[in-house]
This record gives sequence, structure tokens and C-alpha cells, in this order.
Amino acid sequence: MTDLPPIGSFGVTATGGFIGWVIRKFTRSRVNHAYIVGPGGIIVEANPSGAAFGHISQYPKARYNLHTVLPHETRERIWDNAVAVVGTPYGWLDILAITLKRFHISIGWVDRRIQRQDRLICSQLVDLTYRRAGVHLFDDGRLPQNVRPVDLDDILPD
Repeated sequence: MTDLPPIGSFGVTATGGFIGWVIRKFTRSRVNHAYIVGPGGIIVEANPSGAAFGHISQYPKARYNLHTVLPHETRERIWDNAVAVVGTPYGWLDILAITLKRFHISIGWVDRRIQRQDRLICSQLVDLTYRRAGVHLFDDGRLPQNVRPVDLDDILPD
């Protein structure tokens, strides 16, 4: 990719391997990974070892929210919020909680688990960093962080 997405953009993609397949299966998604873009192609992503820095070149088939118009200051806040969650452990149980919520199972544990900020899956990281910057990606009444990678993909133009 020669033209990098602007800072604060999010990317979504399907990754290979067993873990990617499991995530797509349990979250009923065609994509299984999302991340926030920073300067020079650096990204912040939640992966099995926790939220960490990576590089956009790892995901050559990713799609981006290039249609989203945001002021530069907001994009910088999104990136700063992403950097602030680096080191946050991965939310393995969040995958289960989000899946249960999709089946309209709304017990206290599920709702509390989804909204926790001390463990995150990739799509929750994207939603959280945008919300902390004052940008709400979804206005459908869902719980904060009740976001699958495919939900982010669904708001991108075809």
C-alpha cells in the first residue's frame, strides 16, 4: 500500500490461521481483525498477547474507513487513545460475551463483560478509542464495545 490511510482510521481484515477462523466462526464474521492506524503505517491492534503496536503492511487486503470525515485533532485523539491501551490484555471471554449478546442473551455477566475496558478484543479497541475521542461509530443503542469486526466492516462502503 503506497497511500497510507490517515491517522485515526480503522482497518478491518480477515487473517489466516486457526484463531482467525475461530473468531470468524464465533462472531459470525467474514472479517476477524480490526485496528487503528497511526503515523507512518504503525498500527495499534489487540491480538492474543494483548494490545500492541504493529505495522499496516501485515494486512495488505484490509479495508479502511476512508469515507469518514474527521478533523485532524480528532484523528490525533483517536491515535492517542489507541496508544494508551497498548499492553491491555486480550479479552478472550469478550468473544463469548459478544456472541451471547448476538443471541439476545442479556444477563448481567454478559453486559458487564462486554463493557469492561481492562481486556479488549480488536473491535472493542476500535470502538473504545473512537468513543474516548467523542466519535460514536454506532447509533443503534448497542452497549459500548459490543462490536464485532464485521460490524465495523458493515459500516464501510462497498
